[in-house]
Amino acid sequence: MKLSRALLDCRRAIATLFCISSFVAVAQMPTKEGQSPIPATDSEKLPASAALAATESGLRHDLELHPNSVQILYNLGQVLRQENRPKESLEIYTQAASLRKPDAEQLRSVAMDYVLLEDYKDAIHWLEIAASFDPRNADVLYSLGRCFYSQSRYAEAEAMFLRVLQIKPDHLKAEENLGLIYDFLNQTEKAEAALRKAAEWAGLESTDEWPFLDLGGFLLDHDRAAEAVPFLQRAAAIAAKCTACHEKLGRALVATGDAIGGVKELEVAVQLDPVNPKTHFQLGLAYRAAGALEKSRAEFALSQTLYGQHSRE
Repeated sequence: MKLSRALLDCRRAIATLFCISSFVAVAQMPTKEGQSPIPATDSEKLPASAALAATESGLRHDLELHPNSVQILYNLGQVLRQENRPKESLEIYTQAASLRKPDAEQLRSVAMDYVLLEDYKDAIHWLEIAASFDPRNADVLYSLGRCFYSQSRYAEAEAMFLRVLQIKPDHLKAEENLGLIYDFLNQTEKAEAALRKAAEWAGLESTDEWPFLDLGGFLLDHDRAAEAVPFLQRAAAIAAKCTACHEKLGRALVATGDAIGGVKELEVAVQLDPVNPKTHFQLGLAYRAAGALEKSRAEFALSQTLYGQHSRE
């Protein structure tokens, strides 16, 4: 991945800081893992864009009054990351790091900037350093597991999620991701047990569709559409604008013989993501099952066109 000179300078500045400080940090690390505060989880809902912009404006004003305030700089870096401005965030973190060494949670935020830049090598590098600073920080370990998972390093990802669950036995996302790993590794019983546990932990008041979507998708992929439907209905009810929720629910309904219901859900999915060839293809199958052959042929043709466009990009 090619990086701008400013971003390379950010990387070098932070790296230089750690060349000096990491020896001290490792030497001071306790021989037994001590308890430490665990910050907000990686799945926290980001504030609305208007609220973020107002927060950024306030922090920049405060920074004019207190230009050497490390806490303001770190807070500003985090807000810029939440606004999906990772390069600017890294520049601010570099300023802060020149004044005070980041702690584990601040380094985790640095790593998340690299995730946004799709630079998983550097993200993993900084998360591993953060984990060495605070070996019981569940959020750092979870984020490291997610990075390993994104790079198909499943054994390392599994190890991280298991460590998270040792620290926080009710960590829903770690359990959910274990289920996904076990499914990929064809460990079907372990996958189902983990995904069901995550959905159970999510509970009736959940505002997170993913535990239900992942379990429903798992059941659908294993030819258990009737069992999948209630979980996928729950996911679609939570996240009305989730394309995957409606797409999988539509497929499950068609598989159970409810072609009309399947068409309805897949039409919603197509409206949400009109250039997705897979969704148009599934809608074509649903129309065919419902006896709407002309509409079915039109969807198949559109799907083929979209697949051709994607292949040329």
